[in-house]
Amino acid sequence: MSSPFRTIDRVLPASTYRAVAIITVTIVAVALSYGAISATAGFAWWQTLLLAAFALGGAAEFTFVGVIAAGGAPVLAVLAGLLVNSRNFAFGMAVGPFFPQDWRALIAAHWINDESTAVARTGVGDRQRWHAFLLMGAAIALMWPSGAVVGQWLGTVIDADMLGLDAAFPIILFCLIRGDLKNRKTLCLTLAGILVAVLLTPILPLGLGAVTSLSVFAVLALGWLVRRAVRSRKMPGAPTTTAPESEATR
Repeated sequence: MSSPFRTIDRVLPASTYRAVAIITVTIVAVALSYGAISATAGFAWWQTLLLAAFALGGAAEFTFVGVIAAGGAPVLAVLAGLLVNSRNFAFGMAVGPFFPQDWRALIAAHWINDESTAVARTGVGDRQRWHAFLLMGAAIALMWPSGAVVGQWLGTVIDADMLGLDAAFPIILFCLIRGDLKNRKTLCLTLAGILVAVLLTPILPLGLGAVTSLSVFAVLALGWLVRRAVRSRKMPGAPTTTAPESEATR
């Protein structure tokens, strides 16, 4: 009996499995750190687990816990987490072309994040990208909440700064998307997003600096709309065609 979510077959190359395995290891390490920070902030283990399972976005959970630990209101913590996870809008646009147009898309949408999108981009063809996305998404959905609970039990033993975990994810994700950077337009947009994020990170709350890089797409969309409006003014209406000569004008 086949499953609509079946991915363990000969569709994916060995390199995809290696990438998923390496990323999963770093996910577990960061999840341990998140659980330890959550315990320090006074969250119960079940609260840590539910937040990890339902939000399923590391930056959002860190932001939420950080706001609460700093004495912020829960409402502000939720809004900050939602703002950080707004980057998933861009990820959704990236994976949309190869998502199946049925009920599976509604369920798998919960697995859309940085890692699953990046791994899916390495696939060749929609079928391989869909399977790569599911494999990475399932690994995150399982290991992120599990690692968070273990980190909660370990308490303050885990030190994320000492392990340098903040640098692990950017390096891995860069390696996954380096092929896309061969496109000049993609490279320019990426560099512009990096510049915006780096400039604004020191003056914005934790986790929001990277989200501001999405403003590059807003500027691009605005430029596209302006260009389209200018073209429509230069060429009003449908193009006219020359009517055939009548017998009277010959």
